[in-house]
Amino acid sequence: MMGCSSVVKKIIPLNSLPKPSGEFAVGTVQFHWEDSSRKEWFSKEDTTDFREIMVQIWYPSDETPSGSANPYMDYLDLRVPEFSKQVELPVFMIKHISDISTQSYPQLRMAESTSKFPVLIFSHGLGGMRVQNTAYIEELVSHGFVVAAMDHSYDANITIFPNGHKKLYDSNLPKGLKDETVGFSIRYKQLDIRTKDVSFVLDELEKQVSDDPNSIFFQKLHLGNVGIFGHSFGGATSVSAAFHDSRISACLSLDGWFEILPRNILTEGLTKPFFHLGQEKWKKPLNYKNRDQLAANSTGPTWVTTFLGSKHFDYMDLPLFTKWTKKLNLTGTIEPFDFYHTLNEIQLTFFNHYIKETQSFQPELIEQKSPFFKIEKSNPNQEQSNL
Repeated sequence: MMGCSSVVKKIIPLNSLPKPSGEFAVGTVQFHWEDSSRKEWFSKEDTTDFREIMVQIWYPSDETPSGSANPYMDYLDLRVPEFSKQVELPVFMIKHISDISTQSYPQLRMAESTSKFPVLIFSHGLGGMRVQNTAYIEELVSHGFVVAAMDHSYDANITIFPNGHKKLYDSNLPKGLKDETVGFSIRYKQLDIRTKDVSFVLDELEKQVSDDPNSIFFQKLHLGNVGIFGHSFGGATSVSAAFHDSRISACLSLDGWFEILPRNILTEGLTKPFFHLGQEKWKKPLNYKNRDQLAANSTGPTWVTTFLGSKHFDYMDLPLFTKWTKKLNLTGTIEPFDFYHTLNEIQLTFFNHYIKETQSFQPELIEQKSPFFKIEKSNPNQEQSNL
């Protein structure tokens, strides 16, 4: 198998992540946080187990990096087998993922600023991981955002803690389950756990900002006007967190999984800016039926948009690694770097407008120059900013 891996490495080389376009270097740091107010639902028989998650935060720095960039994944021997299940490829085909270098650097000092830095939260998909959209996170950070992403324990492909303890993915519905109502009740509970993960991360950041002079974030983050974005189940998590947490002011969904949104969210909708971007069609019509109901009932500025020819894995870093994702039918027909640049422009201008309040957001101008980007429905008439 080692020889096979060596051959594959030559045939399918993996690219490092592209350099972000902003003025800031990108620092990164990890935290292991335990929420002592929540018993761990996934370990039902252990009444002493509390919810714990790994959180990675990327932040702007005005320091010139001098050391090695952060690896794309830590604990490669443990992560690669689980990642291979997510992308449905043999381990030997992706074992050289260690070749991928990020544009993030540990132990950089945080940039100096006369104002506090805006914060975004990223939520991964079912069986995903906190680093799955690192290239897009780094772009946002290079333009002055702080971005936090967590491994939603038991829902991530694997969560590994500093002491080596790990929690594997355990979010599938029970085998043989035929009662759809029971299935939805389980998904609603999992969504609730994820939503509370987001609020918990914001709570912990508030402590770092207000109570911990030793934290690099002490008195440096603005947490009253937070943005959130997520992929797949993370898209649903973003909607749910924006619905429930008043600190979150804008929500962007990447090919969101809306089948599992509870009825009250669908019928009440969002009062905050909501932007959905996804593929043209899901297997189950319910996903976009729910998406459209949410959009119709939302009173904040709302967009439903499509990347024509895209697939679910396009909305992650994966197609930036190698052209083979297209050949293996994992990703769609859009040229990866065209996809990357267009999505970056959408995310950056959306959050610049609604979180930083420094730039207009006009997706129709992006549509005019990007033949694969289509605005299906929009209701931007609830605009309150006079930028």
